[in-house]
Formats: sequence, C-alpha cells, structure tokens
Amino acid sequence: MSKKNTLRKNNKSVKHISQGGFRDNGFRQLPDVILQMPQIFLFDMRDYMQSLEAAKQIDYPSRTRLYDMYESAQLDLHLMGVLAKRLRGVTQLPMEFHRNGKVDEQLSAQLRSPWFKQLRKDIILSEFWGFSLFQFYLDNDGNIRYDLIDRKHYDPVRRKLLRFQDDQDGVPVEQFPNMLFVGSERGLGIFAELLPAVLYKRGDMSDWAQFCNIFGMPIREYTYDAGDEEARRQLLKDARQQGANAVYIHPDGSTLNLVEAGNKTGSSDLYKTFADYWDSKISIRVLGNTLTTDAHDTGTQALGTVHKQEEDDMNADDRDFILDVLNYYMTPIFQSLGFNVDGGEFVYAAKEKIEPTQQFTIVQGLKNMGLPMDDDWLYETFGVEKPKDYDQQKADALALKQSLAQRLNDPDDPDDKNTGNGTGNGSPSSATPTKPTEPTRPTSPTSNHPSNAAQTTFKSRLKRFFGVAPKGADTDF
Repeated sequence: MSKKNTLRKNNKSVKHISQGGFRDNGFRQLPDVILQMPQIFLFDMRDYMQSLEAAKQIDYPSRTRLYDMYESAQLDLHLMGVLAKRLRGVTQLPMEFHRNGKVDEQLSAQLRSPWFKQLRKDIILSEFWGFSLFQFYLDNDGNIRYDLIDRKHYDPVRRKLLRFQDDQDGVPVEQFPNMLFVGSERGLGIFAELLPAVLYKRGDMSDWAQFCNIFGMPIREYTYDAGDEEARRQLLKDARQQGANAVYIHPDGSTLNLVEAGNKTGSSDLYKTFADYWDSKISIRVLGNTLTTDAHDTGTQALGTVHKQEEDDMNADDRDFILDVLNYYMTPIFQSLGFNVDGGEFVYAAKEKIEPTQQFTIVQGLKNMGLPMDDDWLYETFGVEKPKDYDQQKADALALKQSLAQRLNDPDDPDDKNTGNGTGNGSPSSATPTKPTEPTRPTSPTSNHPSNAAQTTFKSRLKRFFGVAPKGADTDF
C-alpha cells in the first residue's frame, strides 16, 4: 500500500471535530459543537462593559456575549475596510518550504493552495479575537485542509471544547489530533479595543440620520375643522399616500412650533466630525496610520510616506508572526500528516516590492558602479516588453561598439586625423574661419599635436552617440 493510501486510511480513523446545528443532515448524531445564531443588534456601552467583565472573570469566564458584539462590529464598513487592507498585506507575498537552500515542491505546492491563504488570514485574526483554534486533516486527495473551531465553543483557559456556547465544562482538546492554538489564553484581542469606537459611531450615525430626517425634509401641514371628523380621516389618508416625510395635522386654532438649532449646518458638521474622529482612531489601531486610508487637507506627501512606512512595518511584523507559527508550532502537524519538514523552514519566496521610482534609482546606482545587470530582469522588473529582435539588436550594438573602438584606436584612420578645421571629419564646409587680427594665445604642450585634439573631439562625439544608443549597448568612453 502506498504512503498516500496509508495516510488516507489513517485519516478516516482520525477524530474530526464536527460543527453544525441540530438539523444538519451531514451528521448521524449530534455534532461535537452545536452552533447558535449570534445576537448582533441592539448593543450599547452598558452591554459592552458587562460583556467585558464577564469575559474577564477568573473562575467562570464567559465570552459569548462579547463575541456576539465582535460579530456586530464587523458590520462597520470602515472597520472591515481597514481590516481587509491589513490582511492583504500578509497574503501578497508567496511562501515556500526550503531545505538545504532548495525548494521542497511537495510541501510548497500545499502552500500555494487557497486554504493556506485563508490560514494566514485566520492566524492574524487571532490577534483581533484573542485566539484562533485550528484542526488540520487530509482530504480524499491527500491535500491539507483545516477547520476553524468556533471561538464561542472553546475555553482557552481550561483548554476544553464546549458543545454549547454557554457550557462551563467540556471535552479536553487533547483528545483531538492535529490541533493548533494561536493566541492568548486570557487575552480578548484588538476587537475589544475597537468596540467603543464602533458603538459611539453607530449611535452618532443614528442621531445624524434622525437629524436629516427631521430638518432635511419639509414638514407638511394639514388643518381641518375641529368638528369635522370625516375631514380629519381624509387628511390622514392623504398624508400616508404622499410620502414619508414629517406631517403635522391639526385642527384650526392649534399651532406647532419647531425650535431649531441656531446653526443647522454646524450641527450637521458636528455629527460628521464625530464620525470621522472615530474612523481615524480605528485606522490608527488597525493600520497604525490614517493617511494611507483617508485623505486629509493637512496631509503632505512626506507625511504620507511616513505613514506608509508605518503600515509596511506592521505588515512585516505580521508576516514574521506567521513564520513563527509555521516554523515553531506547525511543524509537528505537518509531520503527522505525512510531510517531511526535517531540516527545512518556511520562507517567503520573494522580497517585498519596491516602488518603481526607487527601483530605477537603485538600478542606475548599480550601473554607475560598473556592476553587470541582467537584461531579462530589467524588462520584467519595469514591465517593459522585450523586443522580438532583441538578439539582433544586441549583436548590432556590440558590433557598432567594436567598430567605433577600432576606429578610435587606429592612427591611420583618415577620420581620426586633424584637417585643420577643428572637427576631425575632413569637411571644409564645417570649418570655422578665424579672425586674422586676433592675437595668438599661448597654447598648451598638447596643442602642438593636432592628432590629440582630433582624438579628443572624436571621443566627445562618441559620448554623444552612445547617449542615444540601444539599452543593450555599453561603452567604456
């Protein structure tokens, strides 16, 4: 029996944690984890403080209510936008498994699969939730897969799996193979810090919407005779059919006075300023900056560059965190699933990308130092299409270079001799006449050798020529 078939057979006997509801047809019996719908609405700051206290208890902690609020916080558009941006920072660079400086294709193929990209995100999300619990297994094709255990059904302090989310006791997680815990036993994650900002902003947006509904739409006024009940009913019917804006229906002789704010525009700006304030705090906590997400009037290019560097540093720290998890905690799991990891390590396949302008400056500096550059790498790096007749152009440029160098070094070349016109090209029409009355100035010793002056002029022309020569050509002049 082959090794892969043996792994499949052993995989069937592995105790796999099942998660689902009471009516899940995929289970012949009740699942190990019975999921329940989270409550994600009607939260306020009092609920937040009570949930935080319940989760912080020493002997009987309960995170159910707090994690429901985490689910609710993920409905915030700005929070999920900056969170998605941070997660993209850890999945852009591909990963490989190296052994003795060479790529292990068997394991690296697993690292290129969609499950591994999602795994990297879930590892980083452990910092936001407080922890993540994974179970790894092999599918029918021998590929690695994993399940993320619902966080409300695991007690990280006592390391027990809970069937119901409010249970105080459960099954030790050690009974299940290939489990990986990432995070802190008592930590509540970054979401606990972000919840006040989300709740305050949510209340502000509710008040802002009510403000727009009251003061942004005109109020319709209907009057009727106090003794005419039929007219009142008809007015109510007409008002309901004419839209949803505010309506004032009153009998003759009664009044309604709306006491508005002195500056409605200023009041509206106050709501917007309050919402922008909390958005900026969310950006700072998730990304470490604001200018890479929001544009501000006070923002400058230099300041934006600094903020981008802070975000890059955070992404680099996240990627190092993933490497630590893979190289120090997941190697036994890969080994148990039949993948050899002895003497190897997980690494990133490519370095972080550099801005094109910075890359071009670096290439120019290396070229000026005389270091050889690979043309194919230059075409690929800067996204320039390589010409189809590249080899022919390269050969022509080399031949031209050799021909010019030979002419320059040949003393018998008539083009290299001074014809007295200062150009070295033997053309009388290009000579510049001198004034006979102008006094003769002292000349340097080299001026007594016309061939030296002609050679210097010819070198200058060569320099100008190579300024427009093909990229593949090179010269020592």
